[in-house]
Amino acid sequence: MDSFEELIGLKIDEVDLDGSDDFIFSVGYKYKNCGQRYPAFKLKLCDLDYFNFIEFADLFRYEAIFLIWYDIDSRLITDLEIYHLSNDFDVLFRDYYYIFSAVRDGKAHLLREGDTKYLGASRLGEKVEQPNNKKLANKRELVLKKKYLSKILKEISLKCSY
Repeated sequence: MDSFEELIGLKIDEVDLDGSDDFIFSVGYKYKNCGQRYPAFKLKLCDLDYFNFIEFADLFRYEAIFLIWYDIDSRLITDLEIYHLSNDFDVLFRDYYYIFSAVRDGKAHLLREGDTKYLGASRLGEKVEQPNNKKLANKRELVLKKKYLSKILKEISLKCSY
C-alpha cells in the first residue's frame, strides 16, 4: 500500500486494500443538503457464525482502527483517521454480549439492528440453522453501525474546525 501521506486526493479505487491488515478500513460518505457528511454504508467486521461465535477479544484485536474516508460521488480520499475503539469498548461489549446471548439462547431469528447501539448483527438474505432452536434464522454479519460511524465522522469534523 502507498504511504499514508500519499493517499489523500487519490481515488479509492487506486488504493490496494486487499491483503491489508484487518485494522484498516475504507469508509464511503455522502453529503446531506446542509453540507454535513454521513456514512454511506455500515462497516462489515466479519461474518457471524452461529455455531462458532467469535470472541470479543478476537473481534476487536486492536484498540484502534485506521479509517480511510472517501467521498462516494468523487471516489476521492479526503480523510485518514486512527480511531481508538477502546474509548467505546464498554458500549461495544454490551452490544456484543446482547448479540451473543441471543444466539446462545436460540433467539438469533429475533435480533434486530435497533436492539444495539454501535455493533450490529446485520441481516443477510439466506436462512440457516441456529443453536438451541429449530427455527431458521437469517445469516448475519457483525458491523459497525452507521450511527457509530457518524459519531466518528463528526469527531473528525470537529477536529478539522479548530
